[in-house]
Amino acid sequence: MLQLTRPALGGALALAACVVSGCADAPEFVSTADKFKVKFGTAPQTSDRVVGGTRSVTYKVETSDGARSVTVTELPVKGDEPPEFVPWVLNSAKGDLIRAAGGKEESSGSHVLAGKYAGREFSASITQPTRGAMRARIWVVGPRLYQVMVIGTDTYVQSDLANEFLNSFQLTE
Repeated sequence: MLQLTRPALGGALALAACVVSGCADAPEFVSTADKFKVKFGTAPQTSDRVVGGTRSVTYKVETSDGARSVTVTELPVKGDEPPEFVPWVLNSAKGDLIRAAGGKEESSGSHVLAGKYAGREFSASITQPTRGAMRARIWVVGPRLYQVMVIGTDTYVQSDLANEFLNSFQLTE
C-alpha cells in the first residue's frame, strides 16, 4: 500500500493545482515568427488564416472556464500613414472584438507597451460564445496588431492566472 507523507501529499496537490490552473512559474511561450513571449501556462493551439490578403495568427489555451489568447495580425501599412492611423486601428479593433462577442464595454483606457507602443486596455461583458466577461490589451507595433485577451466566466477573467497572462506579454524584438 502506498503511503504519502505530508510533504509528498502537499507536493502532489501543488502539482495537480498547477496542471489544472496553470503555474505561476510556468515557462514562457515564445513565438519567434511573431516576435512575442507570454505565459500561457501550457502550450497553446495555433490557428493561421489569411483574409483579404491579411495574415492573422491566433495562439490560444482553452479551459472549461474560459480562454487566453494572443492574436497577431499583419496590417496592410506602407509606412506613410497619417498620425491618426494608429488610434483609428486601435479603436476599430477594440470595437470589432467587443461586437464579435456580443459585448458591452465596461471600461477602457490607454496602455503603452515597452514604453513606446500605443495601445488600449479594456473590459466588456459578453454574450458570445456564452455569457461572461472579456479583458483585452491591444497594440499597434509597426506593421502588426497584437491582441492579448482573456475571455470566460467573470471569476476566470478576474483571476490571478488571467492577470499573470495579461501582464506577462512582451515583445522579443
